[in-house]
Amino acid sequence: AQRARLAALYESTAFVARAESLEALAQGIAKQVRQVARADASAVRWSDEANRKYLLLASDCLPQAVVDEELCIPTGDCLCGQPQGGATTRVIPILPDGPASRLGHCAREGFQTVISVPVRLHERMVGELNLFYREPRSLSDDDRALLETIASHLAGAIEGLRAAALQRETAVAEERSFIARELHDSIAQSLAFLKIQLGLLRSDRRARVAHAGPEFDAAIARVEAFVTEADKLLALEPPRLERSDL
Repeated sequence: AQRARLAALYESTAFVARAESLEALAQGIAKQVRQVARADASAVRWSDEANRKYLLLASDCLPQAVVDEELCIPTGDCLCGQPQGGATTRVIPILPDGPASRLGHCAREGFQTVISVPVRLHERMVGELNLFYREPRSLSDDDRALLETIASHLAGAIEGLRAAALQRETAVAEERSFIARELHDSIAQSLAFLKIQLGLLRSDRRARVAHAGPEFDAAIARVEAFVTEADKLLALEPPRLERSDL
């Protein structure tokens, strides 16, 4: 039994290290923890930062009726969604005559026990593992330690994916800022050249196109108005220019 637990821990560690997305991570852990705990079904839930609700990220062998009922549950509405303050690994018996609003749909699907394992990161609840059984079950100290270690691996992997996503977002933001600065400088140079050309054109008009009359003056005025407005935009800092979709 000890060798099997060590193998399960090794497999868990290897899997979370190579998971490339939150969806793949959650689905893989749901399947793995169900097999390790010899459960009839499993679920992986994610909690928002304020621990106000739990979102069902993945499940394995969980009936569709239960999935539909528990896609998003407010914290405390169901025994599976523990508040952060008192969260602990628990074995929860499902009583046929229990309140319909708490585990009622689990009872209808024939489950008799749920094991709830908090997923914590630095004392903050980031989610929960749930194991469903169609028979009464208890939890040994060794099995409890195994499940809590897998939950810890899951928490670390979630944080790693979050950090990687933030790093990618930072890289994209820096690239966009660089492009905005390059665009800013390029437009400034083009406008400066256009101003010079407009000045030369206006000076040369009397000598070469005096017959053009007021229409020519109006066209020049419109171009100058455009240049003036463009100058105002270029007075913005490049990041502000970027936010203006320019």
